[in-house]
Amino acid sequence: MFETRRRFGQNFLDRETSEKIADDLPCSAQEEILEIGPGHGALTEWLLPKCSSLTAVEIDNFCIPKLQEKFKNRENFNLIHKNFLQFDLEAWLCEHPSSWLVGNLPYNMATAIIAHILPHISKTKGCMFMTQAEVAERIAAHAGSKSYGSFSVFCACYSKTRIMRRIGPEHFNPKPKVSSATIFLEPPERPLCTEAGFFAFIKAAFSQKRKTLANSLSSYCDKEKIITILKSLHFTENTRAEELSPENLIAINNLLAG
Repeated sequence: MFETRRRFGQNFLDRETSEKIADDLPCSAQEEILEIGPGHGALTEWLLPKCSSLTAVEIDNFCIPKLQEKFKNRENFNLIHKNFLQFDLEAWLCEHPSSWLVGNLPYNMATAIIAHILPHISKTKGCMFMTQAEVAERIAAHAGSKSYGSFSVFCACYSKTRIMRRIGPEHFNPKPKVSSATIFLEPPERPLCTEAGFFAFIKAAFSQKRKTLANSLSSYCDKEKIITILKSLHFTENTRAEELSPENLIAINNLLAG
């Protein structure tokens, strides 16, 4: 049993914590939920009464029959046996507009899953995910904090983020070696930036965190041009990427591209 769990990075929540997390979701009885990686259905059990319909996407062969048996009498439960990264989210959201996305994400896939979802977040009501606490902190981090990096900027470009609940290892089976947290991602009225070129820029900007922005980007573009732009925006040539807000980085990128 644990071999399957390790393969997909799964750790299953206890009932009490699952209920608390489900209660955090501001879902109405008329709205729909897409749950990613339901596992044995601990969270699903508490989400089903909150919504008109719940679609669960599960990759694990071991979990599928357990979910089918557990929720066989629930008319508002739909199960899709698929790797979520291969799931056509765009098509599903077109058929189920303004749904909530929820999930206890596998630790080893959380970042990839969130990156897959964010370009579509404007078509949702919002997302609430449980991840490793370190990942949640990276997502919600602000400029100047130790967790702030390129993924923080990527998430901020598409969503408003906040950590909702912190969960210790004792609430899982098997018990992980790390703490977890739930993160809430809300679509803004308008995303800060969605350009692929900007995301390539921020990866380069944060590629060498201990170096100045001008040095980190020296292989990306002309160093003297970066320094001139930094000074025009009232920053020094010693400014590092982690000191700059997403808005600052967008401004620098726009001037570089101009």
